[in-house]
Amino acid sequence: MHKRVMPWLVLIAGLSMGAEFRTPNFIVIAANPQVAQQIGQWAEHYRKEKATLWLGREMPAWPQPCPLRVTVSMDGPSGATEFTFGSYGVTSQKMQIQGPLDRLIHSVLPHEVTHTVFAHHFKSAVPRWADEGGSVFSEDDAERERHDKVVRSILNQRQQIPMRTLFGLKEYPPQVMCLYAQGFSICDFLVKRSNRQHFLNFVGAGMYYGWDSAVKSYYGHNNVEELEQAWLQHLRDTKKQPPAQFAANTTTSPIPGNAQAAAQPTLGFVETSSKTVRMTVPPVQPLDPPAVIRGAMPAPSQGAWQPNVRLESPVPLAPPLPRIPAYVPDDIRLGQPRP
Repeated sequence: MHKRVMPWLVLIAGLSMGAEFRTPNFIVIAANPQVAQQIGQWAEHYRKEKATLWLGREMPAWPQPCPLRVTVSMDGPSGATEFTFGSYGVTSQKMQIQGPLDRLIHSVLPHEVTHTVFAHHFKSAVPRWADEGGSVFSEDDAERERHDKVVRSILNQRQQIPMRTLFGLKEYPPQVMCLYAQGFSICDFLVKRSNRQHFLNFVGAGMYYGWDSAVKSYYGHNNVEELEQAWLQHLRDTKKQPPAQFAANTTTSPIPGNAQAAAQPTLGFVETSSKTVRMTVPPVQPLDPPAVIRGAMPAPSQGAWQPNVRLESPVPLAPPLPRIPAYVPDDIRLGQPRP
């Protein structure tokens, strides 16, 4: 005797088992074949696009495809990519993303794929501010604008991490939103002053030679503090408000907890009081979701960056900035700026 199986039971059983879609560099696991295929195609698209934008070339195929687990839901979008590093770079990696499908495709996936571009380029863990900042920079306009709002609010409330402290962080700090927002804003500022390849070379030089040396060589400032002031001035100059409204902008960035901070005027990024509200952009609506914090804590095996990756010649800025001579080991070439 044959039992009749209802079609909807077959469908439920299929969904519970999930579906797998393989591409040259990803193994996508999702609830159904359509989503798995769509995410897989977008993952390959971003892998090519982000590598070309950041490195100037495509990455070679990975020896082993990256497992990519997808959960489509109405929860807030999020993602995490984990790496294990060995003597010659990435030895294993895995990625997971979850949230509404449209945000996964246009925001979360490009963010996570950018992490893989950086990891395979530097062959080790990347400074947290640059890794997360550059990955947010790779997202869509909506998420970049959201992080711009967040960083201005952080600065106005004097909750920022001083740039020298931020550059030296090897782990995620308690103020993780500050790391994401400030990292994005600094990345945005530096890339717009040069280009993505120049920025990555700056990060690599900072990891190996020290941040003061890298700042002077790549962006013409004497030290990190001068770069910080240039970044803050950029934010002041790019705020948009009615001509009749002016915000004080004469202070420097204080260290959080400074007893004098409360007596100082605001930095002029987003000034608020009981009577006036001055913002660079319209305020976030109450139901508007906050900027998304993504990423996973690094594995214990992720050590400091080693000079086993060649730093390419940076594209000169306009006007050209001075460079300082530095000892270069045989296994690294900084090269000379192209005329």
